[in-house]
Amino acid sequence: MIRIAEDFITNLPPGEKQLVEALRSIVLSCSPAFVEKLSYGVPYYFLHRRVCFIWPASAGAAGIDEGVLLGFCYGNLLSNEQGLLEIDGRKQVYMITIRELSDIKPELFCEIIHEAILVDEGFRKK
Repeated sequence: MIRIAEDFITNLPPGEKQLVEALRSIVLSCSPAFVEKLSYGVPYYFLHRRVCFIWPASAGAAGIDEGVLLGFCYGNLLSNEQGLLEIDGRKQVYMITIRELSDIKPELFCEIIHEAILVDEGFRKK
C-alpha cells in the first residue's frame, strides 16, 4: 500500500508534493495502525472505516484550484474546537485547505486526527 501512495506523490507538481509529504507524515505519525490506500485517486487513511484523506488540487474534483485538502470523512462528528475545519455547506466531509507549508499546524492537525480516530473507534463498537 505504501508503494502506491509513494508513486502517487512522485507524480505531483513540486509545490503540492511538498505539502502532501508533510501532511502524510503527520497523518501516519498519529496512528501506526492507519492503512493507507488510494481511493478516488488520492491517499485515504483507514482504520475501521475511512478516517481522513489528502487531496491535492491537481488530482481534480477537489473544488480548489491550488493547494491540498486534508479531509475528514466524518467531519460532521468532530468538535472543530480548533476552528480549522471548513464546512462549506457539506453535510459530512469537512476539510482543511492548505496552500503553503506555513498553513500546516502539526499539533492542531494531530488533535483533529486523534478525534477522528476516536470517532472511528465508536463505529467499531456499534
